[in-house]
Amino acid sequence: RDRGPRRVYFNHLPAECTIRIYTLDGSLVNTLYHKTAIDDGKEYWDLTTMDNFPIAYGVYIYHVDAGEIGEKIGRFAVIK
Repeated sequence: RDRGPRRVYFNHLPAECTIRIYTLDGSLVNTLYHKTAIDDGKEYWDLTTMDNFPIAYGVYIYHVDAGEIGEKIGRFAVIK
């Protein structure tokens, strides 16, 4: 059965920021640009690479850069 689109959501984001997703060895997987006039603070990633290939299961690192507001680095796991 179709369970819907595979996505990871980033919540509580500022109005403008850049989200970069990396593998554990530091390779850039994808870059998301969040810009909204509404203060919803949500952006999703469809679990694909910059070349639109599905990612492998494993641990990934994200970096949120909000300019003068600051930065946040974290990690998440994608499991089967």
